[in-house]
Amino acid sequence: MAIINQPFQGQLGEILKKEIEKQYSELTIFSAFAKNSGVLRLKEALEEHRKNGGNTTAFIGIDLDGTSYEALLNLYSLCDNLYVIHSESSSTTYHSKVYLLENSNTAWCAIGSNNLTGGGLWTNFESCNIETYSLPTEQSNLDNIHEIIQKYMEDSYECSTKISSKDDIDTLLEAGYISKEITQRIETVSRRQSQKNRQKKTSLFGKEKVSMPALTINARPKRSTSSSPYIEVDYHIEPTPLPSAFTNEQFWFEMRESTGGSRNILDLSKLGKIASGSVHGSAYEYALDSSKMYGGVKFFEIDPEDTTREKNITINYLGKDYFPSTIKYPTGDKANGSWRVQLKGSPSDGTDELSRFGNRGDFVHKILVFEKINPDYYVLSLLDESELPRIKDLSRVWARNGSNSSSKAYGML
Repeated sequence: MAIINQPFQGQLGEILKKEIEKQYSELTIFSAFAKNSGVLRLKEALEEHRKNGGNTTAFIGIDLDGTSYEALLNLYSLCDNLYVIHSESSSTTYHSKVYLLENSNTAWCAIGSNNLTGGGLWTNFESCNIETYSLPTEQSNLDNIHEIIQKYMEDSYECSTKISSKDDIDTLLEAGYISKEITQRIETVSRRQSQKNRQKKTSLFGKEKVSMPALTINARPKRSTSSSPYIEVDYHIEPTPLPSAFTNEQFWFEMRESTGGSRNILDLSKLGKIASGSVHGSAYEYALDSSKMYGGVKFFEIDPEDTTREKNITINYLGKDYFPSTIKYPTGDKANGSWRVQLKGSPSDGTDELSRFGNRGDFVHKILVFEKINPDYYVLSLLDESELPRIKDLSRVWARNGSNSSSKAYGML
């Protein structure tokens, strides 16, 4: 048995990814909340699990606005079976957090407080218990979990519904059971800002900086005190600190009319004039002038002055990955003094390319919000430009691409 207190003794997301690599035949997930920040950071591991012949079943809650529309879309593409759990009783909340991996001779199970979110699996204060079982000898230890799996999968159980198509997820959205991720993010920032405004100026607590030592896993046979042999897994912390496995940077950009024939080109400035907030001490601080900050191209981890560079990124939009979207500094007759990202690329299922959304006008007069999953992978969400005053008010910092008051705005949530 190992009890992991996150983040001090490791991050369950990293532990889970390493465990999935061991080629189990079944992965079962119970989680009250699911967000792209968690789902997409497990995406590569889940895809590899499927490639190796493994099945994935997930039972996801939709209470308290803790699960997003986009997370369910991505889970639907990654899972062999996806169920949504919800009780119409206001006194009953689906709150389980279980991660179970099984094959014919071994089971691995983590049970605790960790939701399928970036915070739950990486940065929050969380605790979970991890057990490894020898099968079939210790199968009875898992009977209660398998009983509830069968319960949730029964057609007659009214608090569970199987997601059989994207339309099922759209129905949940239209009925108000779930909402889009950017809407949730704005509401969260708004609540935190209101709470901060209520508090007195003197801080009573410190800040936990999640940049933890890497957690390594050693599995070796140990002598069991019971009659059944098993493999006990030891978890220990390496002494060398490593960067955090999780970032949650979100930048928004005012699109307006857009440029390019496909109306799919977003301009990214080298520098911007700060209108509100501060970037002091961050990667966006411009040392030569404190009234300015680096432009949006810096968010995509490109040196604004390295104008010879091109970078291809993957954009996850409405539950699909599109590659490549190209970031470049145009020259010649296309030059306008700004970097740009071309919103294009094909999904793996052969449906419409991302540029088609631009052709339809989906990006025009919108606020484009990007969340960084890693330096090469971003989630795109859209807001109507009528939300601009509110998103400015809720941003940590926002700036204009130029000194003119009519210049396009961008900022960090």
